[in-house]
Amino acid sequence: MRLLCDHHVATKYITAFEATEWITCERVADVLSPDAPDREIARYATANDYIVFTNDDDFQAETLDHDLITYDQIENPTPQTVCDALEAIAAAYDDATLIWEHVPNGWV
Repeated sequence: MRLLCDHHVATKYITAFEATEWITCERVADVLSPDAPDREIARYATANDYIVFTNDDDFQAETLDHDLITYDQIENPTPQTVCDALEAIAAAYDDATLIWEHVPNGWV
């Protein structure tokens, strides 16, 4: 699974993703400008086969065709719970370009 982690994704999730063998993740700040708008992030993700991982609800309103996984910062799921949910999502989808999910949301 290829994740593009939005600006405000907690470091604990990025660290957990990097510790897996099956998740490749990039931080928006490492591949785009630090203040890149959602539209630019969505375009980059689509062009480079990434799924946007974010806690920003604004991405759901974005009109671009992009893959999306969100989590609730207030809910504060553990990194392991998020990774388990991502693994279940990866197993459930034959085509990663169709993913539009919220985690954990019943995936674990």
